[in-house]
Amino acid sequence: MEARIDKIVWLLACIICIATTVMLFIPITGSTYFLVGRYGMYLAFFVSLFAIALTWARSIKLKGWRNHILATIKTVVLISVFSIAYVILAASHSGI
Repeated sequence: MEARIDKIVWLLACIICIATTVMLFIPITGSTYFLVGRYGMYLAFFVSLFAIALTWARSIKLKGWRNHILATIKTVVLISVFSIAYVILAASHSGI
């Protein structure tokens, strides 16, 4: 079975993003979120960029329009997830 590094990296990026965002909504970890939450989001952002690069590299390697459409969908979904997470980060730090 072929190792799918792009799926593992994509999953890692989502887990970091979700875990960091959940820290905000748990009262015990709320203060920790304001101390290190943005660094977790930055880490998740760079991991997601790596995941997008791996997804497109695999799509180019396999060729075919279906692979490119799937890579485009994965890219849009990952960008959407992190856009929402960054809006939550900005809103929580601005006091809205």
